[in-house]
Amino acid sequence: MNESSSRSPDLEMLYFVVADRHLQYENLLWQVPALSLTAQAFLFSISMGAGNDPVARIASSLLALIVSIISIMLMASHRLAGRKDELWLERFEQNELDVGAWGAHGAAFARQQDIADLDAGYVGKLIPMRQMFKVWVVGLGCFGMAAVFMILRTLVGLRH
Repeated sequence: MNESSSRSPDLEMLYFVVADRHLQYENLLWQVPALSLTAQAFLFSISMGAGNDPVARIASSLLALIVSIISIMLMASHRLAGRKDELWLERFEQNELDVGAWGAHGAAFARQQDIADLDAGYVGKLIPMRQMFKVWVVGLGCFGMAAVFMILRTLVGLRH
């Protein structure tokens, strides 16, 4: 920030605090799926083990379903908090810094990033980089559906 500006040091410090918090939420957001997949792998190894007790298979599948749901909810919580900070930072940059099209957050930043691609030819165009949050939510939802399937499969197997 321009040191010769008339902004108070407190206002500049506030900007840096919010920017740091935004970065922290972004980091937390992407830790959730990695930890969730680790838990899912362990729980599905129990639920898919043919020699395991049906109660253990159902219990591990229920836990896998719960992990899927709470992971999606935690990701959404981090995403929402990060978006709130991003919007605040965007407003600050536009109003206090008057950066115009050169903002580091929000719509101005997104417009700058839209011209960048993966530089991987046709394959790069198939990968939805801007939609990765949605992709992970759908992926974790699929794990939840697989857990429900394993519960039903185990219950049907108990009847025979």
